Amino acid sequence: SDRSRWLKPLALLLAISLGASACSGDSSDDAEDSFFDESSEEASGDNDSRGSDAEADIVTEAGGVDEDAADEAVAQSDDEEAMADDAMEAEGETASEAPADGGFFDEPDRDQEEDNTFEDYGVRSFIDTADDPLSTFALDVDTASYSIGRQWLGQGSLPPQDSVRVEEYVNSFDYDYPAPNDGLTIVAEGGPSPFDSDNVIVAVGVQAEVVADADRPSASLVFVIDTSGSMGQDNRLDLVKTSLIGLVEELDRDDTVAIVTYSDGADVLLEPTSARNDDEIIEAIEQLQPNGSTNLEAGLEAGYDLANEAFQRNGINRVILASDGVANVGLTDPDRLVNMIRDDADEGIQLVTVGVGMGNFNDVVMETLADDGDGFYAYVDNEDEADKLFNEDLVSTLLTVAIDGKIQVDFDPDVVESYRLLGFENRAVLDDDFRNDDVDAGELGAGHQVTAIYELKLVDDPRGDRLGTASLRWEDPEAGDVRETRLELATSIIEDRWSSTSDDFRLAVTVAAFAEILRGSPFADDVSLNQVAEEAEAIADRDDEVWELVDLIREADRLS
Repeated sequence: SDRSRWLKPLALLLAISLGASACSGDSSDDAEDSFFDESSEEASGDNDSRGSDAEADIVTEAGGVDEDAADEAVAQSDDEEAMADDAMEAEGETASEAPADGGFFDEPDRDQEEDNTFEDYGVRSFIDTADDPLSTFALDVDTASYSIGRQWLGQGSLPPQDSVRVEEYVNSFDYDYPAPNDGLTIVAEGGPSPFDSDNVIVAVGVQAEVVADADRPSASLVFVIDTSGSMGQDNRLDLVKTSLIGLVEELDRDDTVAIVTYSDGADVLLEPTSARNDDEIIEAIEQLQPNGSTNLEAGLEAGYDLANEAFQRNGINRVILASDGVANVGLTDPDRLVNMIRDDADEGIQLVTVGVGMGNFNDVVMETLADDGDGFYAYVDNEDEADKLFNEDLVSTLLTVAIDGKIQVDFDPDVVESYRLLGFENRAVLDDDFRNDDVDAGELGAGHQVTAIYELKLVDDPRGDRLGTASLRWEDPEAGDVRETRLELATSIIEDRWSSTSDDFRLAVTVAAFAEILRGSPFADDVSLNQVAEEAEAIADRDDEVWELVDLIREADRLS
């Protein structure tokens, strides 16, 4: 009956509430202070992996999904959510996950989160090394996920779990990796795992060469700007205009800029114009006004036509798409949109997508286009982020130094019993395709960094001191040849104590732990947001961005 449908879950909720109240005075503050009690900390690998059989069934190392198991898990989650809502309604309450009203939000309502399009890529489980010692994936320098999370937290709501991609949280911070003279280099460091005291963490860092602005070739940039009606919400278009003006002011005199706008259709607002005429370019940007629907297909088509006309054979060629990701006229499917730009990407015209806005934001479209357009995907949620992206990051990384970058880690089963890669679920590459240069992978610009984090369970009695080998493979766009480098991973890189690891390592692992909790990873059940905040505070004096991270973690803790 309707009555019995909600009585049991209500009784369960009341019992949990009473139990929590009774226990609230018994918790130990010491256990919440940090990941580790350094006075008793030991690094070992004696116990079984925390990866459950159920999790291993749902997500595989290659990113594959057992749909029956996944559907069952989703159905169970939906049933539990429905039971909770029924119980809350019986108490006269309303369950709501909508974000609070604020700068980038309209009036809050339950549909707002549902209007945002994110993809659930699952969570990688532990892989038995004896069964599959190879972990292979494409390099990825996207950072949008972290900025999206900051936006939600800034408006008083936890970000949707599907919006959290661990690697993009980690990539949003700078690490002091040594830069090679040319191409890419790889470094690694290890220490205790905050997720399981019997496991260890190994962080593998990739650093691209740094090229001074004065040494980079001239650039041909085509701005494709969404001027549809949705861009008038929450000052989205104004933020884009401010961002683009800042970028123009940083360009060299030999660079060129063109502007395409799109709404119902597409218009060329500015033909390719020398950056020497920055006043003319800025005047065109300031004319932008929102109106109409969103024909992303027309905008991309016109933008790439201009990019081909202004193509610099020995220079840099970029299309920069600024949009809230909504497409409601013409082609709207991201996979079909990708088919429009793939050939141009192969010819050297790369796409950078910049997301703005929330409430009807399509994250999938923006990420898919950037990945297949051989560029990267960022998100701008405020003027500070706009300044960092357009005035610093984008200008310094305009020159691509690695095409189709892939990484493969070959773990030694005599030392590593099992492993899991945190994040990169949607960047998987088949192990056999590591040296298949026809497979599209990731592009890195000058100065770009990528950090991959592995949690390892070591064998009880290791036969040797070698964790494995990390290999990088990429194409040098200038020389046109394919390069490969590798790094032997010895057990000696793993520090026994958390406090003995570097600030870079602690920051990367702390950020990853934050993301793991936000996305509901089953491997982060024993880590609290308070612990994560304490660890971030311990290294926050390195820069203001880490202090901002501390604030975000504290806010997430308050909202949880």
